[in-house]
Amino acid sequence: DTPSSSSSYSMYAFCFTIPYGLILALGGLMGFLSKGSHMSLMAGVGCGAAMMALGTLSMEKFKKKESYTVFNFISLLIAATVTGMMGKRYVDTRAIFPAAIAFLLSLAMAAFLAYRLVFPHIPEKKAQD
Repeated sequence: DTPSSSSSYSMYAFCFTIPYGLILALGGLMGFLSKGSHMSLMAGVGCGAAMMALGTLSMEKFKKKESYTVFNFISLLIAATVTGMMGKRYVDTRAIFPAAIAFLLSLAMAAFLAYRLVFPHIPEKKAQD
C-alpha cells in the first residue's frame, strides 16, 4: 500500500484543538488566580472546554470514518473570536503576555482550521470483506 495524501501524512485538526483548548483553559485559570479576573476565568475556561470537547468529538467521528467538518468550523469560529479579542487586548495594552502570545497562538490555530476546511481530510471507508 502506498500512503495517500489524505491518510498517512495529514495533520488532523483534533491533534491541535485539544491541546489548544487546554492552553486556553489554563490561561483563563491563571488569569483568575493571578489577577482575580472572573472574565478571564469564564472566557478562558469556557472557550478552552469548548475546544477540547470539539476536538474530542472530531476524534470520535474520525475513528468511525465519519465527517467532522462541522466541528472544525465551530472550532474556527471560537479560535477567530479569541484571536480578535486577544488582538484588541494587545493593541490596548501592548502586553506580550498573555495578549500577544494568545493572539499569535489563536491566529495560528484559526489559520490551520481554515486550511483544514479548504482542504479537508475526507475519511476513507474501507470495503468490508
